[in-house]
Amino acid sequence: IDCHDPKTMALRVTRPAFEEGMKGYKAGQGIKDYDVNRDASAQEMRSFVCAQCHVEYYFKGEEKTLTFPWDKGLTADDALAYYDEVGWSDFTHKLTGAKAVKAQHPDFETWSQGIHAKSGVTCADCHMPYQREGAAKVSDHQIASPMRSDESINASCLTCHSNTEQQMRDRVEGIHSTYEQTKNVAFDALTALIYDIEAAQKNGTPEPQVEAARGFQRKAQFFLDYVVSENSRGFHAPA
Repeated sequence: IDCHDPKTMALRVTRPAFEEGMKGYKAGQGIKDYDVNRDASAQEMRSFVCAQCHVEYYFKGEEKTLTFPWDKGLTADDALAYYDEVGWSDFTHKLTGAKAVKAQHPDFETWSQGIHAKSGVTCADCHMPYQREGAAKVSDHQIASPMRSDESINASCLTCHSNTEQQMRDRVEGIHSTYEQTKNVAFDALTALIYDIEAAQKNGTPEPQVEAARGFQRKAQFFLDYVVSENSRGFHAPA
């Protein structure tokens, strides 16, 4: 019932935060008063119903209103610029005093920047491929990775790609391997930065320099967390 109107079975958005997030995002593109349930196409809704939950968010104000930081756009840079402007942080880092932001699971945002989104391929096209039930064509509601079997690769990837199941699996593994290597390098660099800031504070480094370093930690930590919290291990938008 989160995804479908129980009377008509039409796809629908039920989360007010997504409705408001898309309205703010579209307003930034010059589209005023955007209503996702009224204005989105059927193909767009095959991603929007997923994006109600698989996104970056925070709890705004005293009311703790669920809010998506999309007013400036959907990239990690846009989200951090939004958080910097409103002065948001999730916690203060114990060792450095940096005001840190905890990323959630921005699958929709990263997918939006990848080749599949640009080609009009939705979340459901890959994670809920069509299957036959008698004479009816329905979406597979066992929502999972297309890589789980040759059958699921065939039903999702090979409807567009002229490859074998193993070739598709190898391509995804290549992306995941590159992601893991890059992630480890980034983690090591961030950890080194944190210990350097901790040492600088103890050694009497001037506060303006330490505060500038905390700013770099906030940015690096958010970007790294953003990528790691995203569930595709680099696949949705490898670049």
